[in-house]
Amino acid sequence: MKILHVLYSGLGGHGNVFFSMVGADSNREFEHEALFNGVEDLREEYIERCAGNAIAWNFVKKKRGFDPGFYKKLVTAIRRSGPEIIFLHGSTAILPAKMATWFIRKKQKIITRETQANELKTSRDWLTLKAAILLSTKTVFLSEAYDEEIRKKHLWFYRKKHIAIIPNGIDLQKFDLPVKQGTDTVIIGMQSRIVKIKDHETLLLAFAQLLKDPALSGKILMLKIAGDGDSREQLQQLVKELTIQNNVEFTGILTEDELVKFLTTLDIYVHASLGETMSTAIMQAMAAHKPVIASNVPGINNMIADGVTGLLVPVQDAQLLYEKIKQLILSPVESGKLSANAHAYAMEHFSNETMFSKYRTLFLAE
Repeated sequence: MKILHVLYSGLGGHGNVFFSMVGADSNREFEHEALFNGVEDLREEYIERCAGNAIAWNFVKKKRGFDPGFYKKLVTAIRRSGPEIIFLHGSTAILPAKMATWFIRKKQKIITRETQANELKTSRDWLTLKAAILLSTKTVFLSEAYDEEIRKKHLWFYRKKHIAIIPNGIDLQKFDLPVKQGTDTVIIGMQSRIVKIKDHETLLLAFAQLLKDPALSGKILMLKIAGDGDSREQLQQLVKELTIQNNVEFTGILTEDELVKFLTTLDIYVHASLGETMSTAIMQAMAAHKPVIASNVPGINNMIADGVTGLLVPVQDAQLLYEKIKQLILSPVESGKLSANAHAYAMEHFSNETMFSKYRTLFLAE
């Protein structure tokens, strides 16, 4: 059975979920193919990983702004692939996918995995989600809480029989790292796309306060920001204005192997964000034995129990974020408890094999 995965070409959770799913299909029960698309060029890592896993792939580039030709190319690419299952990693391609099925002479399923946080959705995002629920064989939400939000907000288009709840999963063995021993150098990190829906500015403001705190004068503090995106230049300018450039490093986009090494160096993982659906970066940090401090928003606060498996702070509250980071720096015992609890939770809930098993049921259902 052939599955065509339609996913974003640039940095983001789509790629992680796709390769985690393929990796969990250890018996190669399905033929996986990738159709990458978007305004960003296709990541070299994706090309290399497809080659390493014998995955056929295609790439359709989208121009910025309105690009009607892009959707025509998507329809053509899906039609030529001729899969039994069209797996959409996001609802934006639902109409091209549905149109493509008109030209393929075999029974097909469309499975849509919805990934955009509800509080960050534009009017267009809501329209494509509505279309996905109505036109897909199944629409997958990542949590019961997300499903409940959709049901309450837009009851008229909600179809319970079209909905499945399947949390994301990662390769836990790859991210099961040794516990890092503390030193006088404290490295704080965050990895994500560097875009407006993340809250890197608050993290930088909090970090600047840490550098001025006399209680931390015996520590060497470093902040590593991994990823890239439209907001990077603006953030680099803020770093200069705060005169913290000697203590902040922008690593750029990391491959998965580089990301593992990045996490190995960290003492504390911080994820400042305006909204998530289910953060892959936090899953990876928890699996890697890192104490996590993150924004108290849906898509994060259903993954982290405050004070048990991590610490939660209000969005855009630089003062409290600074206080929570300082708290963990000065309390290695608390930091150790949080990281141990986070790791245990990740091992129980974030397996890519569990994720694949649930998707397999959808793929094979009549």
